[in-house]
Amino acid sequence: MDRLNWNDVNVFLALYRGRSVRAAATELGMSHSTVSRHLTELETCLNAVLFTRSREGLLATKMAQQVFEQAEKVESEVLGFQRVAANLDTVLSGEVRITAPPLLSHVMLVPIIAAFTRRYPGIEIVLKSTYAFEDLMKGEADVAFRAQYNPNDSLVGRRLPDFGERAYASQDYLNDHWFEGDQTNATWIGRGTSDSAMAWFKNSPFPNATVRHQMTDLQDQAQAALSGLGMASLPCFFGDQINGLVRVPNTKPLASRPVWVLTHPDLRTSERVRTFIRFLVAELNKQKQLITGVQDKA
Repeated sequence: MDRLNWNDVNVFLALYRGRSVRAAATELGMSHSTVSRHLTELETCLNAVLFTRSREGLLATKMAQQVFEQAEKVESEVLGFQRVAANLDTVLSGEVRITAPPLLSHVMLVPIIAAFTRRYPGIEIVLKSTYAFEDLMKGEADVAFRAQYNPNDSLVGRRLPDFGERAYASQDYLNDHWFEGDQTNATWIGRGTSDSAMAWFKNSPFPNATVRHQMTDLQDQAQAALSGLGMASLPCFFGDQINGLVRVPNTKPLASRPVWVLTHPDLRTSERVRTFIRFLVAELNKQKQLITGVQDKA
């Protein structure tokens, strides 16, 4: 048997997971012909057919299914080697790759990143704003923000202040509607087409209020509330900073979400990653009242 090539194994994994040459090529940043060539080389090396074609895409053969688990182990070892090699740093320079939800990135992280890079000009920040979970275990990011009660045990990190959420509306909208206990003729701005099934508003201060309109983006919801379309449930760090929006009076927090800043255990030895996380957590803790939406008692 010829010596296995890591690139061939990497292509195999992308094909197995994506079930198509197109998906694998997109994931790996390769051309279709390059992906096909690597597959051919791997099948020649193993003297076996790994995939058959169907209308649903590539179907893994029994041989491919047997190879997959071992290929994942190889991938884990290679990624571990790359992390260690890339982070044997003793000086504060190089990249720190961060992934976070877009609203959190825009409102809170970018100003902190600006302050951080002024203090540590040798560190380059790569920020990816996305609601998707970038896989820290596969080296897709160095630092990730996750709203979870129980993060992956294989990761390490710090818990941030819990992110509070409250009801907001424009003052004119509040003046034009009545509120008596948990009853009101005001309406909620929906958070997506699944609102009726999720019934998040049933745990709100006004569980019987009508939900009108559906907007999945938080910035759209805030703008809708500013425009007088109804009440919006927004994170306090966002809603409290919008000129023209006020908290709906006599209401308690709608939610409080635990948020973690996480990294891979191999990166604990990276001085630049440790320095960034330490700086970030300290700066966010300074904004605890804004994040939680709860004022400390005097």
